Amino acid sequence: MASTSTRNASSSSTSGQSAPDVRKPDDRRVSRTRRSIDVAFLALLKQRGYEAVGVSDIVREADVGRATFYEHYTSKDDLLRSQLRNVSSLLRAADDVTTVLDATPLLAHVHDVPLLYRLVAGRTAAARTLRILQDVLEERAAQLLGAQVGAGAALREPLEPGVAARVIVASLCALLAWWVERGMPESPAEVQRLFEACTGAMMKR
Repeated sequence: MASTSTRNASSSSTSGQSAPDVRKPDDRRVSRTRRSIDVAFLALLKQRGYEAVGVSDIVREADVGRATFYEHYTSKDDLLRSQLRNVSSLLRAADDVTTVLDATPLLAHVHDVPLLYRLVAGRTAAARTLRILQDVLEERAAQLLGAQVGAGAALREPLEPGVAARVIVASLCALLAWWVERGMPESPAEVQRLFEACTGAMMKR
């Protein structure tokens, strides 16, 4: 059995100071709670669809209190937005200044894990969930375009990032629907090339 001094030494830095915990207990508890809520929400979406799921169903499935849910999210819509923001973060700025945005990582995610997309934007999804998806993607696209313009890239006049983001996301959502409905025979890279063909004229060359 290791001695007390050996155990203490293993939890100390080389300077003799205790190594700090990267995450506080409260942080770990928050992460666990959010994870429980997220998993419960996705399970219920798969079983019932968005409109049939209420906050009471989510907290029951996640085994958390209703007050706990509202410590993390203001509503069911807010929970969906949070999950979709994780997906929208896969939309990236393009390396090539003639390309508007790089959607390849997002397309690869949809290709590998299509369930969430089908639940919120498929043929049987509610218009409300599709609008939330579009809002989240527009928010991300406008952020990326604004950064590109600030770094010296240029949109064709009279476009500005907010307008361009809406048109770009409309094109992306249309391509996603077309791709998923066909069974996704094209690779993410091939769909990215289609996306560039639809949106590339927005950038000055």
